[in-house]
Order: sequence, then structure tokens, then C-alpha cells
Amino acid sequence: MRWIWVLSIVGCAAEERSKPEPPDMSVLIAAYATPTATFDGQGATEVQQLVESKVRTLLDFDVIVDRLQQTIAALGEDAGAAFAPGRPIALEGEGVATIQRICSGFGDPVPPVDKDANGFLSLTAGYSDNGLDPVVFGGATACQEQVSGVQMQVAGDVHLYVGEGTGVTDLASTTFLFELANFAFEVDGTTEISGGFDFEVCRGETTACVPGHVGVLLTLASGTTLVVFVDLNTKTGGFRAADGVWTCDFGNGECTSETGAKVAFTGYQL
Repeated sequence: MRWIWVLSIVGCAAEERSKPEPPDMSVLIAAYATPTATFDGQGATEVQQLVESKVRTLLDFDVIVDRLQQTIAALGEDAGAAFAPGRPIALEGEGVATIQRICSGFGDPVPPVDKDANGFLSLTAGYSDNGLDPVVFGGATACQEQVSGVQMQVAGDVHLYVGEGTGVTDLASTTFLFELANFAFEVDGTTEISGGFDFEVCRGETTACVPGHVGVLLTLASGTTLVVFVDLNTKTGGFRAADGVWTCDFGNGECTSETGAKVAFTGYQL
């Protein structure tokens, strides 16, 4: 894979400049942390089509998630990484770092690196001596990516919650909560995301998000919420609910709680 990123770092002297205000993700963060629905067969059946649809989208969008994670990970490399990759950056004091990644473009062979033609991803992260600010933000501008002949185009706003006091060296093991807004994602000309979409990529030691899975918040007709979590490789996972974590055999339509209780429903096609 060939790509180029550009890093800009600006210190913030209090009397001269201030950091840009990040989007407020507090409501979404709280919703993912504390789902409010009690899990049962009726709820599992109600969200079946939604889960199947979102998992299909996430399978296609996984390439873009990977590109976004590579973009934020560039904070851990020297700005000359195109020539000497792997050298760490020192983010000291108070400031703002902006990372841009030029997308690969469409074509075979891979077209020349061209920001205007191929589009780009851009993320802005505030930082202090305590680590990165909790919300990183930016977006995709007419970004074109091609993998195994499949053409993907993305555009829109990206908000990324990385947690409190996360250091640059912690990013590889940090759970990310993504919020996409005013977003468009097309695969071979077919629209898969139009508007908003959110999900969490679960990694490291955590008490809420289940490591090794991708989680999606689901709202039931009652207004209460569940979080479904899925390993996109094995299609295994379960639900986080107000009454704990349920591990599921989606294909056979059975979930088991932490206490051994079981719920049956029509199997999912993931």
C-alpha cells in the first residue's frame, strides 16, 4: 500500500492563540458506556435487520477505518516518515496537531499521488502534557480508495473519541469511538452510508467495550438502547445491555448471559 501523510504541529501560547473547539461527543460516549435496555428475545428480533445491515456496512467500511487509524497513528511518527518511518514525535506543552493523509485513488496501476485528484483524510488533535485531548476531529474530502478492484469513495465529518489522557504511544491499544456526520460512503457507486453513522473499535483493557470487537449502538422502539458487538472476521459476538453482557451464537439464534440465562431468537445472517 502506498500513501503519504503530512503533519502540522502548532503550539498554543495563551496570549496568542487557542485550540479549536472539538465537537461535543458526551451524549454518544455516555450512550455507548451505559446501554439502557434489558436484553430479551423480543429485542433481539426487533434489531435483527438493523444488526445485519450495520455489520454488512462495517465489513465494507473496515478499509476506511483502517486508513483513519493509520492517520491518527501518524502522530507517533516523525514528520519525515515518508523517508524515515517509525521515528517518534515529541508533543510537548499545549498545542494542536493536524494530520493529512492523501488517499490512494482509483486505477490499475495505482495512480500518482495527487491530493486534488485522489482526495484526502484530515484529523486534528489537541494535546497537552497530560496527553491527547479526548476528541480528535476532521473528515474525509472526496477520498478515493481502491482495494482488490473495489472502489470506495468517502466524504464527510469524522469525530473520534480516544479517551481521557491518552498518550501518542497508547493509540495502538486504545478503544476508539467513531462518529460520522454529514457523511457519504460509496462502494462501486452504491451508497452504503448517507448522513450519520457511529461505532466503536474495541481494543486494550476496558470494562465496557468488549476487546477485539466492533460495537454499534442500537435504539429500540421503546427508546432504550443495546450495543451489539461483533468480531468482523468470525461474525461472533453478542450484546451489551442494562443487565450485563450476553454472548451470542448469532447464526443459531441463542445468547447466554454472564449468569447462564439463555435467550432464543431467529438466527441472524451475518
